[in-house]
Amino acid sequence: MVLLFTHQNSQRIHYIFGEVLAMRFGFTIEITTDWEYFQSKQNIFKVLYTENQLDTESSSHNLWIYNSGLLNENFLRPWGFKPTAKAFEFNFVSEKNTITPPQFPQIEALFLSPKCEIDGFPNGKNEIIDNHSIQFDLFAEIFWCISRYEEIQWQIEHGGVASIENPNNNPSRNRAASDKHGRYPAHESLLYQLGWLQEPVVDKLVWLLGYFINKQPVDVFEIIPTADIDMALRYGGRSLFTQVGSFLRDCFFKPSLLIERFRAVFLGKDPYQIDKATIPFLKKFAQYKLFVLFHNHRDSRNKQIQLSALNNEIKRCLNRENSNLTTIHENWGIHPSWQEKNNAMKTQTAWRTEVENFNHAVGCAPIHSRLHYIHLHLPNSYNILQNLGITHDWSMGYPDQIGFRAGTSKPYAWYDLISESISHITVHPFCIMDVTCKNYLSLNCYKSIKCADALKQKLQSISGTFCFVFHNESVSESYPWVGWKDTIENWGKAL
Repeated sequence: MVLLFTHQNSQRIHYIFGEVLAMRFGFTIEITTDWEYFQSKQNIFKVLYTENQLDTESSSHNLWIYNSGLLNENFLRPWGFKPTAKAFEFNFVSEKNTITPPQFPQIEALFLSPKCEIDGFPNGKNEIIDNHSIQFDLFAEIFWCISRYEEIQWQIEHGGVASIENPNNNPSRNRAASDKHGRYPAHESLLYQLGWLQEPVVDKLVWLLGYFINKQPVDVFEIIPTADIDMALRYGGRSLFTQVGSFLRDCFFKPSLLIERFRAVFLGKDPYQIDKATIPFLKKFAQYKLFVLFHNHRDSRNKQIQLSALNNEIKRCLNRENSNLTTIHENWGIHPSWQEKNNAMKTQTAWRTEVENFNHAVGCAPIHSRLHYIHLHLPNSYNILQNLGITHDWSMGYPDQIGFRAGTSKPYAWYDLISESISHITVHPFCIMDVTCKNYLSLNCYKSIKCADALKQKLQSISGTFCFVFHNESVSESYPWVGWKDTIENWGKAL
């Protein structure tokens, strides 16, 4: 058990201590504002979470952690506020306790105490930490990252926060700050600006805390592949008009695809069929997820095949794989279509239809989702998904950069900063995607493997989760994804 003393309790403190101490360590936690009660408790690990450090002996606590005040608040600080930051070295001494010290060269700290801000870090030493104190707000840093605090600030400042009750709220003042799809860009994030985006900073902080309380997190290293099915077939499932137009385009611009097209049309061997390479690869893993786009109307961003053809293809694959309903429910999910972000009612109506289409095709209602184009707008997207019965979302990653959008590789409960409440959505982060490597960063297969290996190496040392995203196109060995199947398979291998 862990006993925490703080001068002011709050919903945020309850949330973050539950996420860190209960979920990541399995502790029973108690939070008190009663100083005499705190002092009287014996034979229990005690954490003092206050603004000012008290003498260890007189307060009989085991660890003091600086409290910056962020978790005592119930409002959002103005856009433009940035926490103080510093990366520092820390030497983990194995003799200090019985757990194996984590193996990473530096710790990334936010919300530094005034002492650290004033005194600085002479000679690069770690005066920020000693045997009994942490001179930065470790809990506020974790909360800042996983609540996407800055992202909610950005959304309010640049795009408003639409809702079902106020679906057209759009006091946009700076649309240029978003990307062409209206998404929050990675370069706006503090972790990116500090060069920390590819560091699982939250997971490292959890291990740092474990070092002090002599308890290893209950985490285990996992590799979780996840696949998006934007187009279930490359050549089939379209109207005759569309197929004729595509055929003529190939004749003029890509005649090498004509043989592949004939094989798909006349022999039923379409390179994008999900039971050809996607499902066999996924089923090699204990955990995997497959997300299918069930958009009703084909348009420039939602290019799924016709719904009747999609239903037939899904049923054919399920019959061939002998998939039972339990497996589908656990591993398959909805891929909600790209929608204009400022009309929440329209988005909810469209996604509700897609949930119904999924249910009709596979025989059960989805509980997992990943947004098409990673078109994630917080907190609005999660509120809509929650209304539709989705309890697990896998969209927490950047489409344009590799790394940890929320600073962590582990799932966590979503905290809604607008309502100041814990939602029913569990967030599952990913850290690398095929489209990010090839289309956004222009990486070849070799460099993409190296990037994934670097992430896996970091995550293996702290029992993280390497969750990656690929598409049925990227394992098809069809133009323009020739050679990427080996890359994706390599991503799925432990070092």
